[in-house]
Amino acid sequence: MSTMYSRSVAMLEQSKNALKMVTQDDAYLDVACFEAQQALEFLMKAILLENGIVYNKSHDIRYLFSLLEEIKFSFDKQEALDLLADTITDWEAGSRYGKGTEIMISEINS
Repeated sequence: MSTMYSRSVAMLEQSKNALKMVTQDDAYLDVACFEAQQALEFLMKAILLENGIVYNKSHDIRYLFSLLEEIKFSFDKQEALDLLADTITDWEAGSRYGKGTEIMISEINS
């Protein structure tokens, strides 16, 4: 059975592969963004599990980020994630349940 961390690594790899295909068909952009969001979500959950933190079932990056802050977990992109957490969650929910949003390739690469 896969772990949250191994699922994160697999999702990130799928995101990178889909991103390479965007120039051939922009439908891959949605796949790349979705897989990147999933990779981030699974990684955050893996860190929480590793630290013994119980979390509610959620796709909410802001919620997961707040739990990481509670355990004083820090990383070099913390400020950027804080700024984009709601956008990432809104996009994920929109891509599943609504029209989704357009994201520029430069934003994905950063």
